[in-house]
Amino acid sequence: MPSGNILTATDIINLIVGGIDKTTLETELTASNWISTPARGGSKSGSGTIWTSPNNQSSVRIMTKPDGSSYARVYNGPGGGAPGEQPLNTFGQPGTRVETHFILLP
Repeated sequence: MPSGNILTATDIINLIVGGIDKTTLETELTASNWISTPARGGSKSGSGTIWTSPNNQSSVRIMTKPDGSSYARVYNGPGGGAPGEQPLNTFGQPGTRVETHFILLP
């Protein structure tokens, strides 16, 4: 059952680090009134969705690769990786590509 308590990028990071699948994460984001928009993907990243917080302070990009696996990247702005935004690591700080790609449970 959705809690509807995701308010910040830190909330998302805590869920991801604790282990969560794509469907449950998206259910939680919906219950928390985050706004979804289609994400532009490529042949490697696949298709996905950008979820923006209701207060436009953060976002998460959830992508599903062609092989069916999913990952998420959390950003310090509303655009899901728009210019000027930085992906966040497990500490909620800007990090490297490896540190900011979170594999979601199958």
